[in-house]
Amino acid sequence: MGNVTDYLARVGQDAALRHGSPADREALLTELGIDDDATREALAYGDADGLRRLLGGAQFIATQMPDGPEREKEAPDDEGDEDDDNDEPLKKKGPGSPPAKER
Repeated sequence: MGNVTDYLARVGQDAALRHGSPADREALLTELGIDDDATREALAYGDADGLRRLLGGAQFIATQMPDGPEREKEAPDDEGDEDDDNDEPLKKKGPGSPPAKER
């Protein structure tokens, strides 16, 4: 497993290996002493799912569904705000807007 970690670190640091040919990556596999054919193939060809299975990792699954109404947060209460002196609605300012009224 340590050799696989070393391989992944080297490929992650070297763009020429990461984006180069599988033959370049296979030479690194030989240099690091990774000799299992299935592991070599998964690493050389960038098969992340195959490597995960070989190393005994579980498949990552996540749902992308919104939370139901029971999980929604309630709107914060506006009571207790000390900054409610100005009840005028906020106006968007932009170029050409009239200057603000002074009080």
